[in-house]
Amino acid sequence: MKDLFRCLDEYPLEMIQALAEAWDVALPRDEPLQSVVRLGEAMLRSGALEESVQAVSAPARDALAEVVASGGAMAARVLALSYGEVRRFGPAGLRREQPWRAPASPLEELYYRGLLYRAFGDLGDYIGELLVIPDQLLEHMPALTHITIADNLAEGGLRGAATVCGEALMEDLMAVVVRLRQQAIRLPANPTPSSTLLDRLDLGARLRGPALPARLHLMWRLLLSQGLAEHDGRQWRLSLRTRQWLGQPDAEQWQACFVAWRDDRGWDELRDLPSLLCDPGGCPNEPWLARKRLCRILEQIPEDRWWDLGSFLAALRKHHPNYLRPDGDMDSWFVREASSGAFLRGPEHWDAIEGALAHHLIVGPLHWLGVIDLGEGDPDPGDDTGRTLFRISGAGKDLLTELPPHLADARPGEPLATVDTRLRVTIRVRDSRYQRYQLERLAQWEGQDGVARYWLSEDAVWQAQNSGVTADQILAFLRRITKDRVPEIVVQTLRAWGRRFGGATLKRAVILETDDTSMMKRIRQMPGISNLLGQELGPTRCIVSEENMDRVVAELKKQNIWPRIEH
Repeated sequence: MKDLFRCLDEYPLEMIQALAEAWDVALPRDEPLQSVVRLGEAMLRSGALEESVQAVSAPARDALAEVVASGGAMAARVLALSYGEVRRFGPAGLRREQPWRAPASPLEELYYRGLLYRAFGDLGDYIGELLVIPDQLLEHMPALTHITIADNLAEGGLRGAATVCGEALMEDLMAVVVRLRQQAIRLPANPTPSSTLLDRLDLGARLRGPALPARLHLMWRLLLSQGLAEHDGRQWRLSLRTRQWLGQPDAEQWQACFVAWRDDRGWDELRDLPSLLCDPGGCPNEPWLARKRLCRILEQIPEDRWWDLGSFLAALRKHHPNYLRPDGDMDSWFVREASSGAFLRGPEHWDAIEGALAHHLIVGPLHWLGVIDLGEGDPDPGDDTGRTLFRISGAGKDLLTELPPHLADARPGEPLATVDTRLRVTIRVRDSRYQRYQLERLAQWEGQDGVARYWLSEDAVWQAQNSGVTADQILAFLRRITKDRVPEIVVQTLRAWGRRFGGATLKRAVILETDDTSMMKRIRQMPGISNLLGQELGPTRCIVSEENMDRVVAELKKQNIWPRIEH
């Protein structure tokens, strides 16, 4: 990346003298080139580098370890967020201030000890000022303990029960799918807010999780990302992909939803924070990249241990202050405080922007998706409010490492469902969404906890028969999900209902009505219409089947008859 001797050669004499003092090197008089060579050789002397590293403070060693772990170079302003800036001095300023005698930051310690150097270059998408370790020093750098974010977390003792989500969200998506099949919703293609549609579905007791607007918005975006809902120009309805999705294993559905949220480029949670106002065009945020970075950070945290959320946010600020703004630019974004309208510029507002977003993502989407469990810890002294605790769930660890969550079948080999003599169906929740989707057509949902409960009422079976499902098909389905354990009384009841079905038929029809008998007679004589008309209901009225209505209207218009259509 950078040659040590070239770096030293670019320094003014004042810096060379300062470094020589730090490394205890005697320089020749009035020989600048020889001074650079002698200083560089002394720095590369066996054991000298290790001594110099040990001489700096612990925070400076942490900063050095971070640069080493990053391959020997990092963006200067990113490092400055955690370890302070390196002030700029010209030769006169160096002579006057002698900043190496009282470094103002851990980075200045390293800079005035010749362990870090300024450079200009690119790192990935970043182009700008870097702080680098010359190749010769990097090659011989002693082993450094790289302090990670996990090393700065405080554990907490859980008080009360933990709040666990994930499977609840998947069940709520299932509830939305069921409702959308029963009831298409007339709303624009892009309802604002998107939770409006879910509110119209009246999910009520079917929801397993909180009906928070942000959570409903997440559910809506997941429905779209999985291709479960589509707009036909007038209303929202289920898509043809729904059955395929429901037939996937629960773990694969769960993983697909997590990935869809993490990689969603169209939803910027920063703009949803009520404490902030983000000016249009003034916040060049890439929300999906920020989510990915935060997920990679959370992946480093040990699972199944309770951590204080406040300590995590503090450690995030120290170790990854640029997870939202990777270039470390805290000054150019147009973000304002909602309460005052004041612009929030500079690293001093990290808690209000980066910290607030991380908090929201952890207690919101990451919690609802089952990556994070939440709990309450013991309160701080003098505070009655318990501290917020979090842990990485077992499923969360899988999801963060790009794996489907491991979901053990609690009852392998047993039937998926049971049917009792009172026509009650009990079906286990795990890996049964497709079967429950089918069961919803045949039975009334009664409740759900560890299992889902349904009632095979005659009314529900009647509705299924009217949608084209026969009593024999219902019976075959029940036998399949119970492994042929259907009580005989249930068999006889379903067959009796099947025999009673269809004794009378109701048909939907359209009534064509004219003002007088002559108009009706004229219409009946039109060659393109006569065969489309049904039974007469009087001299001025007749039946038109629904499927023929559009053709009748078209033929009437050809004859310059423009009918009034009443809805």
